[in-house]
Amino acid sequence: MKILLVTQNFYPEIGSGANRFRNLYNHLSKTNDVAVLTTHPAYPNERMYQNMKFWYDDAINQSTDIKRLNMRTSKQHKSVAMRLLYYFELGYKVRNSIKHLQDDYDILYVTSPNIFMPWAAFFGQKHTTKRVLEVRDLWPDSLVGIDKLKSFKFIFPVLKLLEKRMYRQSDVIIINNEGFRKHINRLAPKVKQYYFPNAFNQDEIQFTDVAEDFKVIYTGNIGFAQSYDQLLEVARGLEERRIHFNAVVYGMNAHQFIHYIEEHDFKYVKAYPEKSRQECLDMIKTHNIQLSLLKETETFMNVLPGKIIDGIGCGVPVVTNLGGYANELINDNQVGYAKEKATTEEVLKAIEEIKNDRMLERNMRENARELVYKEFLWDKNIIELEKVLSAE
Repeated sequence: MKILLVTQNFYPEIGSGANRFRNLYNHLSKTNDVAVLTTHPAYPNERMYQNMKFWYDDAINQSTDIKRLNMRTSKQHKSVAMRLLYYFELGYKVRNSIKHLQDDYDILYVTSPNIFMPWAAFFGQKHTTKRVLEVRDLWPDSLVGIDKLKSFKFIFPVLKLLEKRMYRQSDVIIINNEGFRKHINRLAPKVKQYYFPNAFNQDEIQFTDVAEDFKVIYTGNIGFAQSYDQLLEVARGLEERRIHFNAVVYGMNAHQFIHYIEEHDFKYVKAYPEKSRQECLDMIKTHNIQLSLLKETETFMNVLPGKIIDGIGCGVPVVTNLGGYANELINDNQVGYAKEKATTEEVLKAIEEIKNDRMLERNMRENARELVYKEFLWDKNIIELEKVLSAE
């Protein structure tokens, strides 16, 4: 098969979206002719990619199949108007690229977010190539969750109409979270959906024994979706309890968080700027708990963050305030503690319970290892994905 992957975020960018599409490219390329249409790395900022530690995949570095769009505007601009201009420019360039490229491919595999890319790829284009839409977030609902539509509520019905049309113009929909299935099925009941979660490569799996020096870790973005206030409350609570807590953070609130920790001279809490994926995985494996906290909105309570998969993949118990599918996954498989809209006190109590019961932690770690091989292994999942892509 000849496949064109269309994604805003791609290697060497950090974050689960970029890592997912790096894995899709690497695995699908083993038996197919695969190209990628994407942008130059800019998340969370362009400057960090001057550091070659993020360019660790030599095969992709030397590949001629990665087509990167040159953008005149910046996604990181503080002005909402300028950021909108960036998305319109991106949509325009994706549209023109697809118009000229799609006849060369059997499958057009596009992801949202951002939602402008599938709109540009699907709307008003020839429907001669199989259209596969991967949904990693529910837009525009997530915009409401981060209060981004407060001044533009009048356009929400239009965005919902475009969302429905996007689903219905897809031949196949891939979801990385079972919690999305009901919502999408309500809007596009005739389009088949397939669940393929974020996963681990065999060479990334390296479980360790329970560490004697009990440590909690948080890795990832502190942006619009994450609960900055609760993360800070948990940090203060762990400092008071003399429990070591390491936070590897990036995003709009990361500097504020790091500054707060340094200003208050915490002894047990340390904050670090962004690290490469391998550096993060190496850190997670040496900890006892992986923490994940999101804002308490209906949309965010039903997502499955990459950091939860990273924790499970490292055999580390996960503590989170999420509901929905993530909640069921964690509690049903006994790989940590999940309670929808858990208070800070409940989160701290769960951490202490695991800290004080080493047998409980060992059982959770063993359950996590079993769950990885059962559900979160790319080498196995890619076989099923190829069957979906090749089906008539």
